[in-house]
Amino acid sequence: MINKPKGISSAACVALLKEKVGRKTKVGHAGTLDVPAFGLLILLVGKMTRASSYVMELPKKYITTIKLGEQTDTDDASGRVIGTAEWRHIKESDIDSTLLSFLGHRLQVPPNVSAVSVKGSRAYELVRANKKVLLQPKAVFIQSIKRISPITEEGKFIMEVVCSKGTYIRSLARDLGSKLASLAHVAFLERTEIGSFKLQDALSLDFIKQLSNEAAKEMIIPPQEMLKNFCTCEANETEEDRLLNGQELTNIPGIKWWGIIEPSKAFVVKGYRTISFCNIRWLNGGCAIKPDTNIVL
Repeated sequence: MINKPKGISSAACVALLKEKVGRKTKVGHAGTLDVPAFGLLILLVGKMTRASSYVMELPKKYITTIKLGEQTDTDDASGRVIGTAEWRHIKESDIDSTLLSFLGHRLQVPPNVSAVSVKGSRAYELVRANKKVLLQPKAVFIQSIKRISPITEEGKFIMEVVCSKGTYIRSLARDLGSKLASLAHVAFLERTEIGSFKLQDALSLDFIKQLSNEAAKEMIIPPQEMLKNFCTCEANETEEDRLLNGQELTNIPGIKWWGIIEPSKAFVVKGYRTISFCNIRWLNGGCAIKPDTNIVL
């Protein structure tokens, strides 16, 4: 787990760790953070990079400062101000009641300056080339969203958001400003949690840079810690062999951890030498599981 500072990309964090663990070792991240953003970044090493799509299903918590009355071309403070509007008519109670409308499943249009793919190109590349970008709304889930500070004299307040993968906090700020009959953008953004992983337990880049290659390898968290986020059961050798052969199990072993996300998104079977991420098929009075990704440790 990395505490990513402002001004560096998620890919640069991956490259740094790759230097420490060996260039032949696979390293990947499980959910990018924008360059201007701070906070928790999970890096996966070796065979566990195959679990990336499942780790990205974990809910994420952000702390963000919203600036009312200004819109930027990036929807955050790194961009150019392209519009201003009055904001002093907005009361804290207005913000609180409006935030309630964001809860649950909703469609969200990503910022134009984002990594969303548009006909093979990134949206931000098209924007920089002065090409028109029209992004389609995407389904996201907002688990909780609330104001956690008063509005300052500069028109800023702090907001806490717990949301699904693919959620743009910059879009939330933009849409909030519109609903409040004003404008808004993200002035500061920090990711503080991903599932059970917390920012206070993450390592700084400066600390990692000072580690020897061997010491860096020893800092890698074992897979068992990651599995606590998912509904997980333990298989015996016969069950493990069936899963390794791609076969279905209808007699599900006892659950060891229930995890924090629903089993249909990620159901894990831990064997003696493998971790199997399985799909669930619901039956009358039970369920069957079939491996989608087998990771041999």
